[in-house]
Amino acid sequence: MRDVWYTGTKRLTATQRARLAASGLSVHHVPLIETRLTHREMPIHRFDWLVVTSQTAVPALCDVPRDVKVAAVGEKTKQALETVGFTVGLMPETFTGEALFHDLATVVKSDEVVLFARGDLANTAHMTQLENVHDWVVYETIGRELTETEVEALEGIEALLVLSPSAVRALTPYLDHFHGTWYAIGEVTERAVREVSTLPVRVPECYTMDALIQCIGEDFS
Repeated sequence: MRDVWYTGTKRLTATQRARLAASGLSVHHVPLIETRLTHREMPIHRFDWLVVTSQTAVPALCDVPRDVKVAAVGEKTKQALETVGFTVGLMPETFTGEALFHDLATVVKSDEVVLFARGDLANTAHMTQLENVHDWVVYETIGRELTETEVEALEGIEALLVLSPSAVRALTPYLDHFHGTWYAIGEVTERAVREVSTLPVRVPECYTMDALIQCIGEDFS
């Protein structure tokens, strides 16, 4: 069995772990970041669009009216929003904040107000594409240090599964100990990896965990 680190905050499903094991991979869950809600109040109470780029933001939206128009990034975020009663009307084909705001700029009217519910590390440069956007930081991301045992184990890891730039940043102090292949979800995460590492990076065309597992399974089978 080859050792792989999965660094996401959520646990893999039994099916996902089984698919990796079937490819001869021993998966170790090593979360590198944690998120926590900020509990900040909504900056406005009347708006036309709600924008959400991560499912992590959804628990903070309890008091948001369900009759607003909603734009989201990614199937998981869409599912999480619809589970709590929202109807997602806009989701870009490319699962990035850049693509989302690009699409929003074509449908949001000049007199409509947008509320962007986001994490503290989300890219806000795209907000300038719209005129009336209000920023609402609903969760923050906190990295953690690896233990000495984890640093030693990293020497033997053949694949690192990373889902966000935050996870890449948390790993950066330890990159001298990693000699395998990166597996990243999304072009933003890929860009973060390439900024700090010259090791190979594999990115599936579809930005989902299942696609990432299929990608690594094909490489190691």
